[in-house]
Amino acid sequence: AGSQPSQLTLDPPWTPVFTPEKVMLTCRGSGAPGPTKWYIDQQLQQQITSSYIYVSKNYLGSGSYQCCSPGAELSPPITLRFSNDWLVLQVPARVLLEGDTVPLRCRA
Repeated sequence: AGSQPSQLTLDPPWTPVFTPEKVMLTCRGSGAPGPTKWYIDQQLQQQITSSYIYVSKNYLGSGSYQCCSPGAELSPPITLRFSNDWLVLQVPARVLLEGDTVPLRCRA
């Protein structure tokens, strides 16, 4: 049996993100010591000791994020998009399956 994939979560868990806001991405894995690798659009961006990063429109920005915690495999992606529209319909930034109830959030 191979190692399990890293788990990547978004807080707050909604997308798209309003342009002035920032979100926190957290990477969880096996708990082994060592740096966490962060990828944007399948390109290694940074390798840091922290298991979380903050993302805003001006820092790292839009893209498909993945992480790899020590002792675990690459996480499934979370796609972040920033919007400066005056009205935004937000959906959960998680995998949805057919038959799932989908909460929606309207922000102005």
